[in-house]
Amino acid sequence: MDIIKLFKDNFNLDNIRGQVTSARKTMQILEALFSLLQDSKISASVREMINNLKSLIIDQPNIVTINHYLNHFLLKLNPENQPIVLKEILEVFQERWKNVDRKTAEVFYQQYEPDGKTILFFGAEKTMESIADICLVNQKKIKVIQLLSRNDVAGKEQVNALLEKQIPVQVADMHNIARLRSQIDVLVLTADIIMHESFITKTGGHLLALWAKTSGIPVVVVADSRKILNKKILPARVIGSFINENPRNPAEIWADAPSGMPIVNYYLEEVPNDVVSHFILEQKAYTPQDLSIEVDKILVSKFI
Repeated sequence: MDIIKLFKDNFNLDNIRGQVTSARKTMQILEALFSLLQDSKISASVREMINNLKSLIIDQPNIVTINHYLNHFLLKLNPENQPIVLKEILEVFQERWKNVDRKTAEVFYQQYEPDGKTILFFGAEKTMESIADICLVNQKKIKVIQLLSRNDVAGKEQVNALLEKQIPVQVADMHNIARLRSQIDVLVLTADIIMHESFITKTGGHLLALWAKTSGIPVVVVADSRKILNKKILPARVIGSFINENPRNPAEIWADAPSGMPIVNYYLEEVPNDVVSHFILEQKAYTPQDLSIEVDKILVSKFI
């Protein structure tokens, strides 16, 4: 079956939500991606994602669904050691979303007025550094507590970046955070994926959010609309490729554990949205209730 022909035959411009030029770019990207299936050097995960894309076109050949899938495929893609075709597509994607972290940080700044406050960061994200930048530009003083886990390279890099901006930073791990409860004004989490009723974040985020909520500390997720995954418009079999993950090395918990004993050690976890005070996206801040209603409206077709 000619997948591209199938898509073109069902490519009714009357049904396109967005500009025709965006639709044409999507077609070019599809052709480039399918050409990679002939490349024996692409990774198994990339091959699986492209094959899922073929299945999606057969089931739902429309521009909104295809672009939604492509968006999450590109977000999940590790740019290291990829063919030039994928690197070029990623460059276009990143240019399209240039400075989105600053827009999200500006919404956080307006919503929470962080002057004189201490922010607890869990995870590392450009938006977090942008929050510090906006405070510096507006001559507002903040303090940061960065939660670090074992081998947390990204978290340590974020701490160094904040220190270079002369932002006061404390570091703690999850076991010691309760000692700092009286100092914390707001908890800021990252999100890999945001859905109608839950979001995906770094493992430990659920317990931390519950602790903050019971302690009267606002829980905030900073992200942008690229992270929204609308499960209503994607087949269940392709959603798993975005949510499922491989476990971490069990030896991180117990190097010489008894043979055959299960050890649970993952990078990410799914957290219910109702533990969050606000989801901060690049356009505005949403309560979990508002977000659940707005997910379908936030979704746009012009991702590429």
